Amino acid sequence: MKFNPRGSVQDGLDLLAGRLNVIIATRLSSSLQGLEWPVILRELDNAKGYANKQYSLLDLQAQLRMLTERLGGLGFPFDDPRTRIVSTLGSELRIMRNRWAHGDELNILDAWRTHDFVVRLLEHFNDREGLVRAEKLRLAALEEVARESGVTSPPVSADVIVPVAVTAESDPADEQIDPAPSDEEVTPDPSMLIRRNAAETPRIGSERSAFEAWTIVLVGDTSVLDDLPKKAAKEQVRAVAVEIAEFEGPIHIDRLAELVAASFGMNKLHSKRRGQITRQIAASGLNVDADKFVWPDSIVAGTWAEFRPNGSDVDRPFTRISPVEIRNAARFIGEGNPAMSRADLEAMTLQTFGRKRRTAQFVKHLARALDG
Repeated sequence: MKFNPRGSVQDGLDLLAGRLNVIIATRLSSSLQGLEWPVILRELDNAKGYANKQYSLLDLQAQLRMLTERLGGLGFPFDDPRTRIVSTLGSELRIMRNRWAHGDELNILDAWRTHDFVVRLLEHFNDREGLVRAEKLRLAALEEVARESGVTSPPVSADVIVPVAVTAESDPADEQIDPAPSDEEVTPDPSMLIRRNAAETPRIGSERSAFEAWTIVLVGDTSVLDDLPKKAAKEQVRAVAVEIAEFEGPIHIDRLAELVAASFGMNKLHSKRRGQITRQIAASGLNVDADKFVWPDSIVAGTWAEFRPNGSDVDRPFTRISPVEIRNAARFIGEGNPAMSRADLEAMTLQTFGRKRRTAQFVKHLARALDG
C-alpha cells in the first residue's frame, strides 16, 4: 500500500492524544482531587480573559496547551525549566496539529518529523507502551524518507531550539523600536500580580498570568520563505503564525513576522520579506487591529480586560505592547487607587511592563493607550 503522509500524521497525533490524557491526569492528580484535567484549562482561560470554551479529554490541542503554557501557580508541571524539552516538542506538535487540522499539504518528511516528536515526548514521560507504537510509525516514515531521497536518515532534527533573538532592518523613525533599556532592574508592583477573581481559580491560584515568550523551534529552513508564492509554503507560514499568535497574542504584527521568520531559520528580516510574511498573517484569518496588533481567536478584543505584567529582564519592547493591554493595566490600577494622580498612574503603568524612564516614545504610546 502506498504511504499516505497525511494518514500517517493523523495516526501519530491520535496515538499521542490517547497517551497524553492519562499522563496529564496522573501528573496532576493531587491538584485535581478527583476532577478531570480540563478544569485546569478552564481556570487558565478565566485567568487570561479568554472566551469560555469546553474541552475534551482527547483533544490534542488542549493537551498541548497543558504542556506548553504556564498553568498559573502550578507552573510547568510537565517540564524541566532548565531544558524546556516538553515545551519545545509541544510547540512543534502544536504547529503540526494546526497544519493537519486545516487540511494543509503534508509530505513524507512532515510525517517523519511528527513521529519523531511524538517518540521524544513519550520517551520523556517514560511511556513504554505508547513508545512501541510510536516507534513503529516513525520507522515506517523513516523508511519512506530513505526510499524517496536515497539517504538512511532524515536531514532534519528536532533538537535545535532557537533563542528569541531576532533583528530587523528598521527605519530610524520607526516608533515600534524601544530605546536602550535602563540598567536598573524594574519589576511590577506586587499588587499587579494578583487577580481580583482569584476565588474562581482555586486550582491554579490567584497569580496573574505574566507575559510568556513563545519558544522558537525550527520547523523548516529558509527555503520555505523563498517559496512563499507556493501554496505549501503559505500553509506552513500561516500555521506557525496562528500558533504563535495564540500563545503571545495580542502581539504586534512586526514581532509576529520576526518570530515566524526565526522559525524558518531567518533571524534578520528585511522589509521585503517582512511584507511577504505579514501578508500571510493577514490571510490566516487572524484579527489585525488598527494599531497592527494581531489577536488570536481565543480573545475577544472588544471585551478583553486582562494584561500580562513583565519585568525589565523580559525581551518585550514597551511600544510593542497593545494599547488595549496597557489600558487594561491602567484601569486596574485606577480602580484600586481612585485618588491617584495621572503622573503616578502613568509611572505605575510603565512599571507594570518593566519600564521606568518616561521617554518621548513611551509617553506617546501611553497617551494612545490611556486616552484612546
